[in-house]
Amino acid sequence: MKKLVLLGTLACGVLACKTTSPTHVENQPPPSLAQAAMDAQNALEAASLFSKTCLQNPSQYRADCLQAGTLWVELKRWEEAEKNLKPIANPHGNEMSVEACFPLALSYYERGQLSEAVALLKPIAERNELGSRWQLRATTEYAICLLEQGERDKAQHLLETANNMASPSMGEVEKVAWAKAKFFLAEIAFLRFAESPFCNRCSADRMAEDVEKKARLLLDSQELFVQTIQTQNTYWAIAAGMRIGELYETLYQQLLDSPLPLEINPKEHDAYRREMRKLLHSLLSQALENYEDTLLTAERIGATGFFPKRTRERLLRLTQQLLDSPEEAPP
Repeated sequence: MKKLVLLGTLACGVLACKTTSPTHVENQPPPSLAQAAMDAQNALEAASLFSKTCLQNPSQYRADCLQAGTLWVELKRWEEAEKNLKPIANPHGNEMSVEACFPLALSYYERGQLSEAVALLKPIAERNELGSRWQLRATTEYAICLLEQGERDKAQHLLETANNMASPSMGEVEKVAWAKAKFFLAEIAFLRFAESPFCNRCSADRMAEDVEKKARLLLDSQELFVQTIQTQNTYWAIAAGMRIGELYETLYQQLLDSPLPLEINPKEHDAYRREMRKLLHSLLSQALENYEDTLLTAERIGATGFFPKRTRERLLRLTQQLLDSPEEAPP
C-alpha cells in the first residue's frame, strides 16, 4: 500500500509539472465500460462490450476487434472470436493486422481447420522484414499445424529454425514461443522413440540391438525435454517433466509387450514376463520420480491446467498399479 501511495504521489507530481490547471486530472475521460470490465477481470462482459463496439465498424475500431477476439479465444468461444478477428486479420498487413492472425489461427487450430491456420501463419513466418518478434512465434505455430497434418519432417525443420531464432533480447512472447518450439521438437523425438519397432521372433542379439536403438531415442527425447525445462517457462516446463515420466512408462510397457526372442520357448512365456518385470522395475521408479517432482513443482508455484492435472492422474494411476502388482514395485 505504501508503494502504491508513493507511486501515486510521484504521478501527481509529474502531472503538476506538465500543466498549470488544477483540474487537469479531473478532466481526464473515464475508462470505457469494456475496459472497466476488463480491469475488473470480467472477461465475458469485456468481450461482449468490445465486440459491440467492434461490429459497429471493424475498420474504424480495429483495436476493439483485436481485444474482443483475443478475449473470446481465451473463453474458448471460437465463433465469436472469428467474427471479430476475420475483418482485421491480414498476414500481409500492418502490426495490428498481423497480431490478429495469431488468435484467429489458434481458433482455427482448435476447431481442426488446420489449412486455414496455415494460410495465416505461413506468410508471417516468411516475412523477413518482421524480425524475430513475429517470425519466431509464427514459425513455431505454423510448424505445429504441419505436425498435426502429418508433415513431421517439415515441422521439425521449422521448429529447429524457430529454436535458432532465440536471442538474449527476446521479449516474453518470443520466450514462450521458444519454449514451445523446444517442447514440440521433444515431442517429435518422443514419437520416433515410441514408433521404433522390435523385430518379431528374432534372436536375443538382434533384439538387444532394437532395445539399444530405442534407448538412444529415449535419451534424445529426454534431452530435448530437459532443454524445455531449462527455458524456465512454467507451462512448458511442467509439460516436459510429465512427458519424461511418460517416456519411461512407455519404454517399460513396450519392453514388457515385446515379442519373445527365438531362444525362449513359448511355453516359458509367463516366467519370461515375470523376470522382465523384475528387471524393468527401475523404469517405473524413474517415471514415478518424474511425476512426483513435476507435481511438486506445479503445486509450489500454483500452476493449474491440463498438464498438472494429467501429471497427477498419471502419478495416481502408476501408484495404484504398483500397489496392485507388488512384483512391479521398485525396491
